[in-house]
Amino acid sequence: MIKHYIKQDPSLIDLQAQWPESISDIQPLQGGLTNQCWKITTSCGRHYVWRPHSISTQSFSINRSNEFEVLNVLEGFALSPNAQALLPQGLLVEWVDGVTLMGQHNEELSLLVMKCLVTLHQYPLPQSHSLPIFDYQPCIENYWQALSSQQKTPRYQQWFEHFYQQYNELKNRTESILPPCLCHFDLGSYNIIQKPDLALMVIDWEYAAMASPVVDLATTILAEQFSVEDSVDRYLEFRRLDIDKVQLLAIVEEWLPYLRFMALLWHQVNFSLHQRASDKHAIEVLTQQLELSES
Repeated sequence: MIKHYIKQDPSLIDLQAQWPESISDIQPLQGGLTNQCWKITTSCGRHYVWRPHSISTQSFSINRSNEFEVLNVLEGFALSPNAQALLPQGLLVEWVDGVTLMGQHNEELSLLVMKCLVTLHQYPLPQSHSLPIFDYQPCIENYWQALSSQQKTPRYQQWFEHFYQQYNELKNRTESILPPCLCHFDLGSYNIIQKPDLALMVIDWEYAAMASPVVDLATTILAEQFSVEDSVDRYLEFRRLDIDKVQLLAIVEEWLPYLRFMALLWHQVNFSLHQRASDKHAIEVLTQQLELSES
């Protein structure tokens, strides 16, 4: 079976050759939308996650070196796994036993997710770090360039120009409310694991970067379809922030169309790579939401 999986992903050959522990088992991990990751078991009984470079990571400008840097900065942080090794072919990360929060009751889920988000945003970063910086404009530009000419419809072109041109003004207003911190940018129930001792662990840090926490909050609200007002209330309560709720609520709402468009482009690129029905459905939903926001 190991040979079968190695044929699927040649990066596993390089991992076998470069990792000092002997690999006794390889299993594909389910649920990853960006690229195929693997559970690695060694003859010593240790478990890891292999996060390789791939066509998908190239298409989404995912840099495993950046992910490695994020996990190193977060070393000792209770909510993040440890990075084990950065190799030219990918990243090896600590395996986390447990189950994701997907399927939990919405009220309880919202509380747990918001607590994780706040804990991350309050994490004290070292004064000198080289963490990646989130920038909306090159992000949507990279996705846009990855689309085929048929996908670049007049409506898409109109949205792209609008969000691209208006971004800097929104960014400045957002950072005046809450300055940048480390953000996860994919912190949903599917990326939070509850361990057997009920402690929580956040996984998949490939999109993590420095940005205003407002953007991360809006991203999580969009990913989980949470109530905007309830989420802002909980976020302010958990962080004990003395800022105007109405102002924060308005700026989060303002970010949602920007993030929907970014997600729309992401799903279009992913659909071109994998032809998944889930991406096609997401494209339809996001397009409808963007059209409704214009009316």
